[in-house]
Amino acid sequence: RQGAWEQRDTWQRANEIIEKLNLKAGSQVADVGCHEGYFTMKLATIVGKNGNVYAVDISKDKIERLKKHLADRNIQNVKPIIGEEDNPHLPSGTLDAALIVDTYHEMDDHQQILHHIKAALRTGGRLVICEPISDERKKLSRAEQARKHELGMNYAMEDLKQAGFKIVWKEEAFVDRVKEKGDRMWLIVCER
Repeated sequence: RQGAWEQRDTWQRANEIIEKLNLKAGSQVADVGCHEGYFTMKLATIVGKNGNVYAVDISKDKIERLKKHLADRNIQNVKPIIGEEDNPHLPSGTLDAALIVDTYHEMDDHQQILHHIKAALRTGGRLVICEPISDERKKLSRAEQARKHELGMNYAMEDLKQAGFKIVWKEEAFVDRVKEKGDRMWLIVCER
């Protein structure tokens, strides 16, 4: 896992994504769709011992692997959460930020998820979403994109506006993975 994470560091632009969250020591942040904890570990360091990372995934296996990574590194400011497909089970009104990377396209009930995330964010709290889409699939329907495990930025923008988020920054080709995976990853930063 560590080797895969180190390789991911070469292309993901993780530090730049995290900067968009506006975190500081003591911040409360959610990593929704945390998988085994690539971003969770980085976020835990930034928010420090007085902050918390709510690491959410619907896969019990991924949460168990995350717990092992946390124990191996003696990280104690992460709260692993087994979420549901339409509810990440985040605490209400307490988060400074939430992050969704390479997971939003997997979600079915986007408005319900966004409702729960918005309810968890403090006023002015940020939501950052980063997702892949290949150039040749940008014009496909949302359903066709989802079947290919991708989602165009335009669909997410519509969702966010409908949910009442204010979009403060966006970039269509934030991460270029064409050589590695044949796609680019867009990034949207929005606020409650």
